[in-house]
Amino acid sequence: MASDAVTLITNDHRIMEQLFERLRAGEGDRQLLLDECAARLTAHSHAEEQKVYPVLADLDADAREEAHRGADEHHEAERMLHDLQRISPQGPGFDDRLETFIAAVRHHHEHEEAELLPALREALSPERLAEVGADFEEVRIVELAVAGIRV
Repeated sequence: MASDAVTLITNDHRIMEQLFERLRAGEGDRQLLLDECAARLTAHSHAEEQKVYPVLADLDADAREEAHRGADEHHEAERMLHDLQRISPQGPGFDDRLETFIAAVRHHHEHEEAELLPALREALSPERLAEVGADFEEVRIVELAVAGIRV
């Protein structure tokens, strides 16, 4: 199932968007959906930070700064999600916190898809993009398996 890094990252973003819509709609067990969000966010973040951001950081000083910013945004989103997991999905304030979390992650996705991923695609050969994608996917799959999520 190997693909290039840009495609794999974008596909992960779409999976998160689907989870967000299910959370908003109240479909299924919201606590289980939050747990899946946490597993997927952690796997995605770790894979990007270990395998994609270092490649991006090697491009130039601006890209290096953007990679650091991306990692900071991951950590902030993880913190927000862990805060959400600690409160009842039926409790007061949950929906507001959920919207704040979703907005933060969407902002991150939009920035990556508009700036970072196009820069990566432009700078790397298709073969190198595929290698980075395989490395990203390897970390992501291991992380998801640890969380009990099958890909």
